[in-house]
Amino acid sequence: MTTFWRFLYYRLKSSALRTVIFTVLSTAVCLLGIYMANKSDNAEFCQSGLYMLATALCIIASIVPLFELAGLKNRRNLDTLYFFPLGRKKMATVYFLSGWMQVVFIYTVTFIASLIWLISQTDYFALIYMLPYYFLSLALAFVIFAVFSFLFLQANTVADGVLFCVLWIFLPFLAGLSLGEVFEIDFFRNLYSWGILYTPMNNLTVVFQDLIEINHPQSWDRAAEEIMDRWYVFFIWGAAGCAAVNGYMVSFIKKGAEQAGEISNSPFGYAMLVPFYGYCLMINAGAFLVSLDPIVDSIVIVGYLILMLSGYLIYRRGFHFKASDMILTVIGVILPFAVMLYTN
Repeated sequence: MTTFWRFLYYRLKSSALRTVIFTVLSTAVCLLGIYMANKSDNAEFCQSGLYMLATALCIIASIVPLFELAGLKNRRNLDTLYFFPLGRKKMATVYFLSGWMQVVFIYTVTFIASLIWLISQTDYFALIYMLPYYFLSLALAFVIFAVFSFLFLQANTVADGVLFCVLWIFLPFLAGLSLGEVFEIDFFRNLYSWGILYTPMNNLTVVFQDLIEINHPQSWDRAAEEIMDRWYVFFIWGAAGCAAVNGYMVSFIKKGAEQAGEISNSPFGYAMLVPFYGYCLMINAGAFLVSLDPIVDSIVIVGYLILMLSGYLIYRRGFHFKASDMILTVIGVILPFAVMLYTN
């Protein structure tokens, strides 16, 4: 057995207890949720099962990479790890594979247990459609897992990593909302409606909810057509997954032990997120700012300044602001008026 496989075995073995706990919790919560569904309505009973599975998968794919990579935020752990006789590229692959294998295992056990429970409780269930749903949902979960793995590595502390992941969940949604406000283009409006990281999973689940109901007028052709109507969204998400995997590998290889515990200066972290959230607030509040109501204007601007100040306080870990922070903050005050002039 090569060093690569020995290290992968070690990672899986060291996370075995956590995997078992997550599996038991995920399965128990799904079965409980299905049991509590309204059994008087077979359709709702089946739909509740799919929603519980989709929710469990999204949560699993989000938290497993955080637990798997949390040890890399400790300088002593990194020093020890980098002396291990394995190249960083292979080491990064081991961490990624170990985490993804845990996700697949947890979801598979939860999926099979939930499926058995659903079949035993109702004959209103078209089993044939569950197999494509299983693989398609895992494909979307892979994107979530890859994105969270990449984002968590951008931080130098566990707290920063968790915050990066949470804030990025809503970033596409806010980007679509803000760009749609400025340019009024259907593409941005669609990005707004499908923009949250978990929304494609929700839309996939909605389609299959109809398919698994026996005698439902929804046909496979119609379901496929609904998915293909938004093909570009899945293309974007697929591209995001590929980019996240590549970014993860590069970040892991370049990560130095001396960075652990330091300020997280990644361009994908606070440096981008703080002004982004502030600018989105000002763009979408532009209608209020041009209302010529000084009270409303003051509330919006003060709220924006509080948001920016809080963000930079967390980023810099104190009142150690830089000139660039002040410049970006001032730009945000001017932004809604510039948008108003552009749209008019």
